[in-house]
Amino acid sequence: MNDTADSLFLILDASCQLADRQRYLFVGDATVPLRHVVMAQALAAQLTAPLPPLVPFRLHILHINDLHGQLARLTPAGDTPVLARMAWRLRQLRQQCANDPHAAVLFLSAGDEMVGALFDEWLLPGGDGGHAAYRALSAAALDAGALGNHDLDLGTAVLAESIRQDARFPLLCANLGPVPLLRGLVYPAALLVVKGVRVGVIGLTTAAQRSGPERELVRFADPLVVLSNLLPLIRPWCDVLILLSHLGYRFDANTLAGGQLGDEALARALPLRNVELIIGGHTHHALNEAGLEAQRVVNGIPIVQAGAMGRFLGEVTLTLRGRPAVTHAQLTQVTDLPVDAPFDAQTIQPLLRRLAPLRQRPLGLAIDHPDLRETAVQNDLDAGESALANFVTAGLLAQARAHGYAADLAMTDAAILRAGLPPGPITLAHWFALMPYADTLCLYPLSGAELLALLQDNARRAARPDEPRLERGFLHFSAALRYAIDPGTTRAQAQITEATFDGLPIAPDRTFTLVSHSFLRQLARPWEQQARAAGLPLFDLAQWPQTPTPHFVRPSLVAYVQEMGGVTEKGGAVRDGRVSVKRET
Repeated sequence: MNDTADSLFLILDASCQLADRQRYLFVGDATVPLRHVVMAQALAAQLTAPLPPLVPFRLHILHINDLHGQLARLTPAGDTPVLARMAWRLRQLRQQCANDPHAAVLFLSAGDEMVGALFDEWLLPGGDGGHAAYRALSAAALDAGALGNHDLDLGTAVLAESIRQDARFPLLCANLGPVPLLRGLVYPAALLVVKGVRVGVIGLTTAAQRSGPERELVRFADPLVVLSNLLPLIRPWCDVLILLSHLGYRFDANTLAGGQLGDEALARALPLRNVELIIGGHTHHALNEAGLEAQRVVNGIPIVQAGAMGRFLGEVTLTLRGRPAVTHAQLTQVTDLPVDAPFDAQTIQPLLRRLAPLRQRPLGLAIDHPDLRETAVQNDLDAGESALANFVTAGLLAQARAHGYAADLAMTDAAILRAGLPPGPITLAHWFALMPYADTLCLYPLSGAELLALLQDNARRAARPDEPRLERGFLHFSAALRYAIDPGTTRAQAQITEATFDGLPIAPDRTFTLVSHSFLRQLARPWEQQARAAGLPLFDLAQWPQTPTPHFVRPSLVAYVQEMGGVTEKGGAVRDGRVSVKRET
């Protein structure tokens, strides 16, 4: 096989597990112009065979997206099955179609299988290894999965090893630029031939919201350019063509990463009758819950998406009567499904037993402080000083210095803290609930003048007692920085006063190095868009130069918690007056 840059090569995927289908993979760089599909002559003859004479043919598709490792919902009150319930519906539907020559089932995922569950710890440096979600989805015989942005958070080396070790299904991403470590592991598209029906599946991934030190090194091409390269070559070999998209549904003031191309805009721009279905992810939309909605059919293409975290299982039926068309779509609440007991016993429970020692790993004691309670984290973190946030910034600063970085200050976004801590003994499970993201430490250099502008911006983001609480990206800083906020009568009038560093006024020409986390202010993007549209001046952190590091925030802070004997006053879990907010009397 010649490795020509303008060709796609179609090869048999021998890892396909189901007897009623064959799976083929398109190999090549879809981000460049393409002219040829190269395949064995015998394969070409096989793939040009006519459709089965029996019509209509029902192609049932079960789809998920943004599972984020939630194979089961793990809580102190008990564990709730997730994937084992999906497996029940999958098994039921496969059994119904097994002996029907004109019905078949596909199981597809639109990406983000990791980041958000304690299983992530296995993949971090020093972890036990093994991608729990890939392993479980392989056991469920997933037909194909799109690459999600967060699937790259732990780096391409971890992703490559996870695919090799645990994924018995293809990962698809047509708009991913060449990545040496992922060569031969991520493909632009797949062709599934099930009971004689040829189903093409093209994967797409957003370039937005990526974390980790490699986020600037992994490049994604414009999805429309990539599809213009692929569709003329792939469409003739397909009876049905599906886009498995981790681009997101639509980007506006209510979603993240404004300005990125979403599925709705993509569908509008596609040539008519080239694509039958877009299965989406990334923005966690629950679309078509009670049936296919008119507004989800764009340019003749239905767009589906199944929420996130395994709360829904999506189901679509494509009917082929000459031309294929979507004839049914809905979402099912996963908690309404029975548990597939054999799948749970053989696949999920072994993973949970292996996870148990990690969940129960003791970290120390948490003091009994109001700021550590769930209600304070949910309601008050952006209202002013917090003992919990002070502990986190102390830990960030100490760990950055322990890793050898000359950091002057630490800052944390209030949104990174997602749960409270009970007083008394705490475990890794408690800390993971508090901090579930796979952020890395990042360094931000800025002048004293920029630091003062950042504090002024922060004053405009602080919670106000007469407004609903939104994620506005309020920042907390380590102890050397002190200042006061006068909120004024409106956000635009908010001012800072008495800003000092180490007890001295902040010199505008001094250079400071701040350490923070890589997902800084990402959840504040929707509010920022609205605020800018309303004329509120904001300091744009996205324009700052930053230096990513290979060190993950959660393990770094876990080490700090253990060193301090828990979340303690010694470690910084105190209010010391570093920020004060003037309140009206």
